[in-house]
Amino acid sequence: MGRIKGEPLLTTELIKQYYETINLDLTIIPQINFRHFRLRLTDNTFYKVTRKIRTWNNLKKQFLTWLPLDVYYSSACWLNPHKLGSRTEGKILKNIMINCDLVFDIDVNGEEIKDIEQARKQALSLKNFLILKKIDVRYVAFSGSKGFHVVCSDPWKDTIDDHIEREKNAIEKRKQIVKEAKSDGLFFDEKVTIDTRRIIRLPGTINSKTGLICTILSDRQLKTDIENIYKLATFNNIITPRIPIFREDEQGLRPAKSLRDDNGRLGVRPTLKNEHYFSTFITNNIPKTQLKIPILEIGKWKKITEVYRVVNKIQRKYGVGDAFLFDDQDRYVVLTLKAVSRRRLEKILFNADSLNFNACKKFGCTYFRVGSSVGSDGNVIQPAPKFINFLPANLHGQVSRPHFEFLISVGLKVETPSNRFCGPNKEALEIIHSIME
Repeated sequence: MGRIKGEPLLTTELIKQYYETINLDLTIIPQINFRHFRLRLTDNTFYKVTRKIRTWNNLKKQFLTWLPLDVYYSSACWLNPHKLGSRTEGKILKNIMINCDLVFDIDVNGEEIKDIEQARKQALSLKNFLILKKIDVRYVAFSGSKGFHVVCSDPWKDTIDDHIEREKNAIEKRKQIVKEAKSDGLFFDEKVTIDTRRIIRLPGTINSKTGLICTILSDRQLKTDIENIYKLATFNNIITPRIPIFREDEQGLRPAKSLRDDNGRLGVRPTLKNEHYFSTFITNNIPKTQLKIPILEIGKWKKITEVYRVVNKIQRKYGVGDAFLFDDQDRYVVLTLKAVSRRRLEKILFNADSLNFNACKKFGCTYFRVGSSVGSDGNVIQPAPKFINFLPANLHGQVSRPHFEFLISVGLKVETPSNRFCGPNKEALEIIHSIME
């Protein structure tokens, strides 16, 4: 199983790994057995969970069966949530609403809310507005992408006997609270608040747009800056190391963008419009060993013929074997599979005049970006590195099994080497989800 088409960060292996290891606390969602659950699958279709969910183990079984990209639950409670039909459905037992949470969805929209920081401030203001109205705010969550959810217990809990009238009355009362909030200068998606049939993202689950987790925030956390919130939502609770947007050379650190003029000529990283964006990397570390693979970075100011000459020199001198050449925006990235020590790796990078030589000396490893880089608004900022050429050569020594399997999983045709493998399978690869700035 490899990277999911159209999803910049996720693989089915990562989804499985995450849901196998977590233990979701569902107490934040009362009457869980009356909630409707819907899963977005890897083929972009939606699956309606056809069983009542009563415990985390019930839900976990669904997750591990379907490996969903995204998970949603109903804001309303239904007598038979697993059989929920449309409003026009003739069978009464499929449409009996018990009550409905009061839900607000605050997203970056490019108009009233221009960025994620403004969305955070709107969420905080909206929460204060609701508290003054004596409405029970059950939780505020960062969606994992470009917004926040403010979820309240049903303030009215109508006792109207007729279920159709009960749902109509719930809609009318929500229209009134929307009108009051809007008159206070608050911005949110009013359609979500009014609609009793809405589904919202389940806290604690993965947001497939970014790989971040939909995360419930305390009052203190909601009041912190957005970067801290991103860290709280990092996949699998791993606080990732900073990967600076700098080009490193023997003269020290220089901002990469200073090498490009205002016209954005070829050769270096463009200035990005988003203040923060998300990227995913694999490291060159071979898990359960002290060995690494050489990953070279060569600036695009060099002609491609010079790149080939450098790669050929390294192949002959160090026996690194086949090289896989990628185009990654402002640089060429060369990935090889030979297992080497850290000291030998530094020699290889130095002799190749590789851009990541200093990073290797500082952090002890190097990185290879996988998938697209995604902005805080959910849009693609940088496309995934593009494979452009295969440069064959003899390899002397051991081959990294996880990196070999990784290349196969992303669709590259890689011949099985006769050399001995080292390291576990690709599921053990170190994956870094990083917030870039």
